[in-house]
Amino acid sequence: MQVVVKMNIESAENPVVRAFIENQVKFPADFRTQICEEDEMYLYSLSNVDNDRDRALVRYYAIGRRILDSIKQIVEWHFDSFENVSSFLDFACGYGRFTRFLIQELPPEKIWVSDIYANAVKFQQEHFNVNGIISTKNPENYVVDRKFDCILACSFFSHMPEKTFVNWMQNLYDLLSPQGLIMFSVLDMELLPPEVPIPPSGIVFSPRSESRYLDKEEYGTTYVTEAYINQVIAQVSDGKAVVHRIPKGISRYQDLYLVSNAKVKDFSSLNFRHHPEGYLEIAYITPTDKINLEGWAADINQDGRLEEVQVLVNGQLMQKCLPFENREDVAQHFKTNTVLNSGWSCYLGRGMVLPDDVVMIKAINNYGLEWIIENCKLQSLLNIKESQTKLLSTEAKLEQTQIQLLSTEEKLAQTQIQLSSTEEKLEQTQNQLLFTQDKLEQTQNRLLSTEEKLAQTEVQLSQTQMQVQIEIANNQAQKEQLQSQILRMQNRIMAMESSKFWKMRLAWFRVKRKIGLAGENE
Repeated sequence: MQVVVKMNIESAENPVVRAFIENQVKFPADFRTQICEEDEMYLYSLSNVDNDRDRALVRYYAIGRRILDSIKQIVEWHFDSFENVSSFLDFACGYGRFTRFLIQELPPEKIWVSDIYANAVKFQQEHFNVNGIISTKNPENYVVDRKFDCILACSFFSHMPEKTFVNWMQNLYDLLSPQGLIMFSVLDMELLPPEVPIPPSGIVFSPRSESRYLDKEEYGTTYVTEAYINQVIAQVSDGKAVVHRIPKGISRYQDLYLVSNAKVKDFSSLNFRHHPEGYLEIAYITPTDKINLEGWAADINQDGRLEEVQVLVNGQLMQKCLPFENREDVAQHFKTNTVLNSGWSCYLGRGMVLPDDVVMIKAINNYGLEWIIENCKLQSLLNIKESQTKLLSTEAKLEQTQIQLLSTEEKLAQTQIQLSSTEEKLEQTQNQLLFTQDKLEQTQNRLLSTEEKLAQTEVQLSQTQMQVQIEIANNQAQKEQLQSQILRMQNRIMAMESSKFWKMRLAWFRVKRKIGLAGENE
């Protein structure tokens, strides 16, 4: 398949880029400035500086230079110098952000670049005259018929999911010469958002990345632990390889790991040095037409120190200073008080710089490593800082608004608590009311039942009373009839007793008793 390289970004005549090259490149006249318009690392830098082309170019080149500084320290420690490296594989090389610096240390014919983007490999072959190997999606399909003394995989394993991580590491290990060295970078777990738990496996993959074209499920963002890396290297080397970790060894962000088959040198003898860091916070013109510059700069190396902050105009040193102000925020950021004294300021006098002049500000440590703080035209620098000042002012106002919002939300929360308490009391009262109503209903039901029983009893009583009255009436009639009969009998008896016959009868009975002839009833 024919690969067509698209139009390149040519920056050699850009005064901002030229100032950077003259100051930061070993052989400025031979430096290859071309950047492919599809270079995702350049496009990523561009997106981070609001499409400011000059700043994106400087950031792109500066990162490439810092990577070289780190790799050069390790190569010179392991091989004594680049001259002893017969072959160098830059795996996942992209479009040559690092390679353009590497070819100033190592002849292009000793360099192989490999990437999944065929266009990236073609671009580097054409512009840097290096050897090219087009990579593959699947590690099992990646076949290379030679070994390499030095293999670099910068920001590759920081994108690999667990399913291909080990196999790609196996591929690179198998390509290593007996006395060779693998260097690869990863994102440590400490960079993981705090809300994400660290799994027992020691690897976390998220399907997101700066790549515009690669499948996010195959090329995302990966975080690992040191234990996981040690386990992987032991697995791919059958326990033969030795491993060394340099925390934040790449651009003070990604961890850098070193792997070799044989312990050529004790890793404790590797005195790796980090770059200093710095930032310009304020740039403005004073009432006396001076350019005032303020910021911070720090060095975190053991036994390291910041030598100076330099201000250059069109490549000429105009000012230099040392930090003199304590910065608690910087110390907190780096989590060490050794960088507490990091605030600096200096100025450029009237007539020392014009709006179109290129101003470079850089921090230098005692190991000679440099950090480009700013490199742009003065007018651009002032505009940027003015915008940042306005942004800071807006952020301050936003912070005040947020504080007011928090206060309002706190009052709202208190009101809601009071409302909840009132609603709870209301609910309790309603429950008590319902309970009372329920008891009242039960009482009313009992009352109705009692009244019903009472009514039934009254009916029964009424019926009984009626029966009693009837019986009384009947008994009264019988009594009166009986009394009438008794009265008649009494009258009859009285009539009989008053008769002569009855008197003679009584006299006869008395005679019989006297003579002993009377019966028991006479």
